[in-house]
Amino acid sequence: MGYGAEKEKVEKKIRKIWRVLFIVLCVVLVALAVFSCFCPMETWKFYVSKPNVSKRQEGELRIHFLDVGQGDATIIELSDGKIMLIDGGNGDEDTLKAVMRYLNALKIEAIDYLVVTHADEDHCGSLDKVLKYKDVKQAFVPVSSVTDENEYGEFFAALLKEGCSWSFSSPAIDLSVAGEQGYTLKFLYPYIYDVEQETEIDTNDSSCVLWLDYQGTSAIFMGDAPLKIEQNLMRDFWLGLMQEGIVLNDTEILKVSHHGSRDATSAEFVKFLGVKDAVISCGENNPYKHPSDTVLENLEKSQVSVYRTDTQGNVIFTISKTGEYEVKTLQ
Repeated sequence: MGYGAEKEKVEKKIRKIWRVLFIVLCVVLVALAVFSCFCPMETWKFYVSKPNVSKRQEGELRIHFLDVGQGDATIIELSDGKIMLIDGGNGDEDTLKAVMRYLNALKIEAIDYLVVTHADEDHCGSLDKVLKYKDVKQAFVPVSSVTDENEYGEFFAALLKEGCSWSFSSPAIDLSVAGEQGYTLKFLYPYIYDVEQETEIDTNDSSCVLWLDYQGTSAIFMGDAPLKIEQNLMRDFWLGLMQEGIVLNDTEILKVSHHGSRDATSAEFVKFLGVKDAVISCGENNPYKHPSDTVLENLEKSQVSVYRTDTQGNVIFTISKTGEYEVKTLQ
């Protein structure tokens, strides 16, 4: 074969390779264009590196305590399929990715109940973005919004912009569902304050507290509630002032208040609840030194199993339709 023929043969191969590459590029661009119609460019980062979470089985109720660093975020998959998100961590990019990727891993597009326990940044910082990307049907917000930070203001502005239905948290709200696979889900705190006086209420002092029971297994979510709220809850339970169906002194699962700060989770309260498992949401090597040794000792003395997001990652409780439950962690 002469030089000219050989050269032409090579050039044909090169042209063929370029044609194939061009076709592949066109297919990729078309695929990306179609994908972007359903998933805008800015949200792609929320669909990669998702945690490997299994699908909830029929009749199960699952509680996911998310690892969002020094903050709080909890997703509850209720037994009837409804979704509750309690808090959303701070507003940094890593936290937003953690929350959104977890929601997407669970294939959650709509949140039935969004609860902001109080107005601190480490609980509401990313929720304005959650409102942007997910359909929120009902939000429950704190009575007090006193804060030195503006994250809560950004969240509330987003709430109004999206036209989301909202109300103040209070024990008057009952989200319980009756039936064979029903559950009890009630707000225990804050008590009904005069909204005109809300600026005088510290955010932690009015922190939302929720209680959930499914098939005899109960969990309490303490937000950043301090010791005096624990005292109020115990007092009102013994005085019979709580709503019917709340068995506060038989609560197996405790979401520890204020990331394990020593201003909450007294030995008396832990013993009163009858806790078996506790979850502490805090950041690795955080500057506040959470959790405190006092809180860890109080839990240890009551022989409570402790799970920590800073050392174990996401913590998942699965309660079966028979009331039995299991715990696993997910890095």
